[in-house]
Amino acid sequence: MKTHAELDQSTVKECAFASDFFNQLSKKWTMPVIHAMGLKPNARFNELKRMIEGISSACLSDRLMDLEKTGVIIRRVYPETPPRVEYNLSDKGQELRAHLDSLVEWVRKNKETVMSRETAEKRQSYASVR
Repeated sequence: MKTHAELDQSTVKECAFASDFFNQLSKKWTMPVIHAMGLKPNARFNELKRMIEGISSACLSDRLMDLEKTGVIIRRVYPETPPRVEYNLSDKGQELRAHLDSLVEWVRKNKETVMSRETAEKRQSYASVR
């Protein structure tokens, strides 16, 4: 049986891992890429680029590689000329997208409160500097 200290250390390590993964997810454009992929199974690179207004090709390529490394997406290359590449959310990616959808819904519901509080804090911070 593990001691209390061992359990706490295990939890600290799990939290650190979760934090690292969250940092990966919070990179710019990662969540829109996951969302777009959930809307379009068997998406090709240019389809995703058209769906995500403002994303550069280089950034989309980076995000797709990151998400493939973490197992969130599956990249399939078809041996055709020219080669056809399609991207899909993995089962893990589908589950993650559902959680992200819940997070987005929470943000929508609380947007005014969060934004007004943030704006008030910025004003107060600015006033204290003067």
